[in-house]
Amino acid sequence: MANIKKGLALKKYTDFAIKVPVNYYKHLNIFLWKEADKLLERRLYNYKIIIKKGKHYRFGFLYGMF
Repeated sequence: MANIKKGLALKKYTDFAIKVPVNYYKHLNIFLWKEADKLLERRLYNYKIIIKKGKHYRFGFLYGMF
């Protein structure tokens, strides 16, 4: 029950600059929420997966995590 109360408690604002190493201070703007909410710019190209006719592909996990 203590963990639930702790999880529901109001969070204190923590300045993210404290947690970023000094070497990366010139890149602090990428950690801002307004930057994270932006959509990626459109590109002129798309990637496609070409499936060969008659070839049987395995179904499975993309990475061996399980």
